[in-house]
Amino acid sequence: MRYIIPCILIPLVLTLLSCGQRKRDAVFYEHMVDSIRKAEQLEEMKREAGVYDDPVEEFFDTLSLRPLPINSERGDFGKIGRFGKVPPSVATLLGYPVDTRLKALLLPKVHGLHALLLSERQDSTTYSLYLYTLDREYQPIDHLCLYEERDEDRADDFGKLLMDYYITSSYEVSLLYTYQSSTTNRMQPEQSRRFELTADGRFQEVVIEEER
Repeated sequence: MRYIIPCILIPLVLTLLSCGQRKRDAVFYEHMVDSIRKAEQLEEMKREAGVYDDPVEEFFDTLSLRPLPINSERGDFGKIGRFGKVPPSVATLLGYPVDTRLKALLLPKVHGLHALLLSERQDSTTYSLYLYTLDREYQPIDHLCLYEERDEDRADDFGKLLMDYYITSSYEVSLLYTYQSSTTNRMQPEQSRRFELTADGRFQEVVIEEER
């Protein structure tokens, strides 16, 4: 009998300890899930109240959202949407000097990443437009120039090289280059390029098949 009792008690104690451990684990995970939910609720409340810990996140939450698709407006970016002034901290994040005159417009997320239209003022009358992709922490991944004006000096003429841009709802981007003569004001198509956005947020040029 002396040997039978320990054989019964030891497994029983181990079972009780195991059950107690499972109960403690369950309580621990319940507290952890509850803490995560409270943190998410707090972040949502702070966001709704306009209180942010990160000034970069605060800036992006203030931008207007422009749905896709987008048709070219050449240099008249105001027809696309309401661009917001970019603060120095965000300009630095995007790789620009703090005094660069930038404005931004938010686009729909793609592959879980942020997308942004960025307008850069070159001089009093000339602006460039870029399409940026950013990761979840708003770090830039890639960018593509959508519009710029370049002076062109040719053998028998001089003028400007202009761009038209088209962005589909699936972020397929078409760029059309046109030469405008300063002497005759004639418009001459020059080149077409097309880009697709990869799953990791990078612009990949695709071959345009010529029509036969």
